[in-house]
Amino acid sequence: MKRTSYIFLVLIIGSWIIELLIGARIVYWYWGTNWQTWAGIPYSTAEIIALLSGGRFNLAGIGLFCLWIYFGLHAVRVAYGLYGPILQRWKLGARSPSQREREHFEAICASLTRQHTGQVSRPYRWKVADGLGMQARWVGYVLVVDRELLNHRFFAAVLAHHLGHTNSEDRLAHRLYAMLPPTRALAGIIVGLPFAIGHVLLFPFWAWYWRERVFAADLFAVRLGQGPALLKALDELYIKLDQSTKGGRLLKPVPYIEERINRIKGALAQVGPQVI
Repeated sequence: MKRTSYIFLVLIIGSWIIELLIGARIVYWYWGTNWQTWAGIPYSTAEIIALLSGGRFNLAGIGLFCLWIYFGLHAVRVAYGLYGPILQRWKLGARSPSQREREHFEAICASLTRQHTGQVSRPYRWKVADGLGMQARWVGYVLVVDRELLNHRFFAAVLAHHLGHTNSEDRLAHRLYAMLPPTRALAGIIVGLPFAIGHVLLFPFWAWYWRERVFAADLFAVRLGQGPALLKALDELYIKLDQSTKGGRLLKPVPYIEERINRIKGALAQVGPQVI
């Protein structure tokens, strides 16, 4: 198992431990402890609800109900991580490729894999999104390619990058990562439900991990002989779309295009412009 696979396992397990254990502890503290003493309130949140309900709800029942909500919504999020990609592909309008598109895709895959001495896995499934976009992205285990990019001169370079994701743990990692509550869900802590607390606390490490996976996929493209072409694609197609992120580089899970260009140039300087 590669070093990055161990890093991913540490991050995903650590995120869920914090999420379920520490999060549950916070739920218990919020509802069962008199944390409002600063405001002069002599009752816990659960006691206040019990009093307002006229005794219809007991303290233990209120705490257990809140824990059920907390764990239940996490179960919903896990289900979304499993089935969400189907909805995302539907929203994109992704379709099955035509015979001509399939032949074109297979021809480029074959030309790329011939330049590599080892075994190269190809995408098991891929689809086409019609329109004027120039993107390729993984939606679940399916690679969705914009029609305009499919016929562009830089498609081989972009595909070589995505073959790097195919030949690593990246796709599985993204599927498991998608099961974590999104960071914005931490707003639930206001009502004693600290969703995404594990995700938020480890997010700088997650951002670093995802940036490294993009750099690794670029290096794979270099090994397939597509380094110079990928440099041109990044410089001509994608750098103009790059935007800064709040928090800067530390909180940006995708590297800046200029960073990718620098890494690729460094790799080419070490191994030469063509790698067989």
